[in-house]
Formats: sequence, C-alpha cells, structure tokens
Amino acid sequence: MKKKFLRKIYKDKRSNIGLTEFQELCRGIFDNLVKLCIWNKDIYHIYLSIDSKNEVNTNDIISFILNRNKRVIVPKMFNKNLIHFEIDQNTKFTKNILGIREPIGKLRFDKSLIEIIIVPLLVFDKSGHRVGYGEGYYDRFMSDIKNDVIKVGLSLFEPVDKISDINQKDIPLNYVITPSKTYYFD
Repeated sequence: MKKKFLRKIYKDKRSNIGLTEFQELCRGIFDNLVKLCIWNKDIYHIYLSIDSKNEVNTNDIISFILNRNKRVIVPKMFNKNLIHFEIDQNTKFTKNILGIREPIGKLRFDKSLIEIIIVPLLVFDKSGHRVGYGEGYYDRFMSDIKNDVIKVGLSLFEPVDKISDINQKDIPLNYVITPSKTYYFD
C-alpha cells in the first residue's frame, strides 16, 4: 500500500481510539520499550508527543531516561529541518503553531553525539520502514547522522506487510515497539 493511503487510514484509526484504550496501549509500549537492550547508552533523542493527535505518549519514557541519569534531546522544527535541544526535569516548554511542545531558551545540541533516536510514526511495515506525517523531518534528520545510531519507532499498531512506495530517502528503523511485541530489523 502507498504511504498516502496508509497515512489516511492510520490517522483515522488512531483518532478513533478511546482514552482508556489509548492509555493501555501506551503502557504496553512503555513496558516493552524498557525491556529493550538500549539503556547502556548516554544520549537519547525522543520526540515530544502531541496529545491531540493520539501520538504514543513519551512523557513516561522521558522521565524513565532522565531518572537513569541519561541525557534527553528533543527536536524543534526549524524551516524544513529538526534542530535539537537537551532537556531536563526543569525545562519549560511552549507550543509551536502545530501544537507541538518545544523547549524554551535552550542551547542547540550537537546531533552527532546522539546514540539512540526514538521516532514517531503512524504505521510501519515488516521491513522496518515507517509512514509519518509526510513532511520528511525525521527522514532528513536520520539521513544526516552516524550509521551506528539506533533508531526505534513507537507504534500503536502492528505492521502492514509492505509499504509500496519506499524510496532512497526513507530511512528504515532498527526496532519498532508495539503494545504487544518488539520488532527487530537488520
């Protein structure tokens, strides 16, 4: 199936999840994520979830990482790219025009130091390719980092068989965590 079609289907599916079910799905993802063998690294990049879009909630994940005395880096949209900022428990946030939380008054972080990236997505396939919102922010970011950075997606849903219109700009993930399972891709 093509990305545009999948994007529409999974935006609709996600928006139709009730609050209790959504919280249970996010808890399952969190429980599976903390079992993943990635917590020996020091610098974690993670998206700040958008509640109104039923994105997998990252607040507990961020707290988990900070409580392990690790560094947390979050993105901020700038032109057509992501720029990166370190946060801590005292960071203040504002919402941008799209309703995405962004840190206030922080210094830019050198993305070459990032070791793990936790990526948002709408749906993924059995090869580790993802469908996001279609603007390419994360693919541009992930194409401009070291090859050994571990890329982890968080999905409310199980994979589709194949995304048919993958191209060379689409960066595959190493892992995708769902409420029921962890998927690993070579």
